[in-house]
Amino acid sequence: MKPKQLILLGLPGVGVKTQAAALAERWQVPHVSMGELVHGAIAAETAIGVEARPYADAGELVPDALAMKLIRKRFEQPDTMLKGWVLEGFPRSLTQAQAFDDWWAAVGQPPATVAYLKATPEFLIIRLLNESSEKPPISALRERLESFQQSLEPLIDYYQQRLQLATINANLSSAEVASALTQLGEEDTGAAKLIRDEAELDALLASEPLLVVDCMASWCGSCKQVTPAIDKLAEAYGDSVMIRKIDFDTNRQITKRFELKGIPAVMFFKNGERLETLTGVKSYQEYNAAVTRLLT
Repeated sequence: MKPKQLILLGLPGVGVKTQAAALAERWQVPHVSMGELVHGAIAAETAIGVEARPYADAGELVPDALAMKLIRKRFEQPDTMLKGWVLEGFPRSLTQAQAFDDWWAAVGQPPATVAYLKATPEFLIIRLLNESSEKPPISALRERLESFQQSLEPLIDYYQQRLQLATINANLSSAEVASALTQLGEEDTGAAKLIRDEAELDALLASEPLLVVDCMASWCGSCKQVTPAIDKLAEAYGDSVMIRKIDFDTNRQITKRFELKGIPAVMFFKNGERLETLTGVKSYQEYNAAVTRLLT
């Protein structure tokens, strides 16, 4: 399995740092923060720190060349090279993005995945106001967000052109954003592949005569017990029955739509009509029997 490598981009208030820290802990990889690299170098009074201090004291970003020195010094460590990483606070310019990609490719590493946490200005203004004790003017917050967005646009265009960018709806809850980010690192969901959203589910219901859908969540211990059985079903019946999983965190509306009483919940559909739902942890034999009933 190749190491997970993820760059997080987003406007102030979107929770980039919090999501990066949580994701790094989940994946058991280093969380690399440009802000922490700068402050750490200054506190340690390294040569890079001495060079960076005037910019930090002035509340300015460090120059591109200095940012790359910090990144190279950190990424040359064995943990990032071997285990992977989650990076936030960098790149802040197109020059930084290109310099990092050129260097990272030169040391034999594959391109990273880039996640853009996209949220509406109104959503972010409310969040920033709630987080601030001083309650700055809304006009000042809007101007700050617009300025930051302008600096992000070249990066978004660059990573889109390189097919590295994944856009995450950050207007969703923190748990839903975390789930979507987690899925970016899942190269293989097993024999039963993941349904991305309700629109894809509807398309499958319209096109697949026989469909089995496992409603699960990455944090759910019971769901993890069911996963091997669902994957085994997909391997056994792949030629005759479409067997898929759908993530509860990013598709919570399906709980109400199908009146699910809990998860894991495995639904069995024939010609778009739900015939049966098995809730909770069941044996493979029980799931297999339900598929057999579906085939009759």
